[in-house]
Amino acid sequence: MLYLFIIFLSAFLLFQVQPLIAKLILPLFGGGAAIWTACLLFFQAFLLLGYLYAHVLSKCRSLSVQVSIHAIALFSSLFFMPIGLKQLSEFNQLAPLSDILQLLVLSIGVPYFLLSSTGPLVQKWLSYVYATKADFTPYKLYSLSNIGSLLALLSYPFIFEPLFSLPNQLMYWSAGYILLVVLLIAFCVQLFRLVSGVSPLQEGIEEADTTHIKAFKLDWLLWLALSAVGVVLLVSITNAMTQNIPPVPFLWILPLSLYLLTFIISFHSPKWYVRWYWYILFVLSSFAGLLMFFIGSQFDILSQVLIYSGILLSSCMICHGELVKLKPSTDRLTLFYLNMSLGGFLGSAFVAFVAQRFFTQFLEFPIALVAVFLLLGLCSYILKSFSKNKAEKFTTLIASSCGVFAVLLVVGFVSLNQQFKENTVELSRNFYGILSVKDVDVNGVIERRLIDGTTSHGTQSQNENLAHIPMSYYRENTGVALALQHLFLTPTINVGLVGLGAGTLATYGRRGDNYTFYELNPNVERMARQYFTYIEKSRANVDVVLGDGRVTLKKELDNGTVNNFDVLVIDAFSGDSVPAHLLTTEAFELYFKHLKADGVLAIHVSNSHLDLTALVKGLAKNSNHSALYFKTKATEKEVTQTEWVVVTNNKSFIRNTKVKRLQSQWPNENELVWTDNYSNLLSVLK
Repeated sequence: MLYLFIIFLSAFLLFQVQPLIAKLILPLFGGGAAIWTACLLFFQAFLLLGYLYAHVLSKCRSLSVQVSIHAIALFSSLFFMPIGLKQLSEFNQLAPLSDILQLLVLSIGVPYFLLSSTGPLVQKWLSYVYATKADFTPYKLYSLSNIGSLLALLSYPFIFEPLFSLPNQLMYWSAGYILLVVLLIAFCVQLFRLVSGVSPLQEGIEEADTTHIKAFKLDWLLWLALSAVGVVLLVSITNAMTQNIPPVPFLWILPLSLYLLTFIISFHSPKWYVRWYWYILFVLSSFAGLLMFFIGSQFDILSQVLIYSGILLSSCMICHGELVKLKPSTDRLTLFYLNMSLGGFLGSAFVAFVAQRFFTQFLEFPIALVAVFLLLGLCSYILKSFSKNKAEKFTTLIASSCGVFAVLLVVGFVSLNQQFKENTVELSRNFYGILSVKDVDVNGVIERRLIDGTTSHGTQSQNENLAHIPMSYYRENTGVALALQHLFLTPTINVGLVGLGAGTLATYGRRGDNYTFYELNPNVERMARQYFTYIEKSRANVDVVLGDGRVTLKKELDNGTVNNFDVLVIDAFSGDSVPAHLLTTEAFELYFKHLKADGVLAIHVSNSHLDLTALVKGLAKNSNHSALYFKTKATEKEVTQTEWVVVTNNKSFIRNTKVKRLQSQWPNENELVWTDNYSNLLSVLK
């Protein structure tokens, strides 16, 4: 059964390259979770192109011509091996979506395009070959392909990422693709000999499974809508999961795996999708999703993952279960897959273009939940109307109750959202996520907070007498405060800071000091200047450079600029997520090239879900520097516990009495080292 292995291997390669290539491009664009949204848009777009190619090719009147054309295309794709990143001359880090798409097209566009066409083409060809076999169902091969896809995703974070460096992963993937091309060409030769001269369009092939509805003329609209809503749910739930946790790669892979699992279950056998059971589960999970939209950050990471996974599983089972009920006979197989892929692309495009531009919250999530109710109600009504069994149990009840629950969900969301936005000064959204400014009453004093996702990245008292006092993670006696204040013994200092936040650290600046902030998100700078006064009131010379900190520092070095910082602060969060490319041996090497010989590197490691202390300690040892750990506990006045690691060989700092007194004991004795070619998120999860 050569075709079974071909379908499995093509699906495996198709989905394993997704986390691999996404991880590879992360450092170029700031390491944020939004990179995955852009990658999904590319994957959906090229899946659509592959399915379109398969659909058009299947219209050729001679099967031998179809096979010959595809074999030539496969052989030509070998000239693009091995895969790897193709360099662009310049990246627009402020609006990087088009650059990401261009980079992906140049790097893996051709092989990904041909891989995406393999499944539907092979299924279509086999439907010609086995047309006389009543027990042959090509749709089951779609279930097999999704099993290959699922295994590819699950094997990546647990096998390939921990065991192999990125260059080796690229090499092994390329070898797998070459093997697939050889097998596919061999399969094409077999088909060519078997059916040379056969005109498939003259074959009267009908699907043995007659659950499709011939009378419904607009079924293709439902194919589009169900596929689009499923992808919107996938992307929005992935965004919700990764607001505060680094997404590479496990929390990208888990939602996508569940998404594929629903395809496997639905297409393997219609019996596995019992509408009534999944409907009850979705009703419960949809209202759980409503609450998670507002209070999800209050749950621990395991609870968040489990709840969001339940929401995704139940909603996508409904979308894909209804797709199977609406599937056509095999003479429209490629058209069916084409509409599914078009719907997936439209769903990704909706999130990437419409939602990011017009929504200031992740509104696509509740919108998709409401859409599931409406589509399920419509499908139930249509399938009941065209079914021979008019008395299908519970169908009428489901069709009518879906509208009721959709209205309740909308009313509940509007009511809760009004309360949620009561203290909001501004909400803003762009490629890098959602930022909000909120005024919070704390013990009778209004505090203004800059919130990225659900995590505060700067707090300032609105009392004029207290507005100059640094608060939260940056308060007096924290590790970063000691690093900046210890060097006050010199007349002036030069400070670099990767990550702006509200600009709190600028308040430590003295007249003559130079503070240079490197900030990836332009909305952060605008809000820091508009709603906070730390930068405006600082006595230092403050400059903000837009762009990823590491990328910008590397460009400066390449252009001959060495900053000679006295202190370099690494505080680049996206929610609670620390971009992995800022914590590698190559990154540390770059930092120390910009620091003076006795300079101080201060790294913020406060995190709800990750223990970064072992990693920073290992990187410090690897670079032959001492690492000092500072843990500042929460108090009644300051409710945030703060952790910093200071890396330096500055003996006067290390021996300073106050530094020694405030230094904390390391939480563990472990040491880790990451490189640009190897990092493993699972090793730092708490």
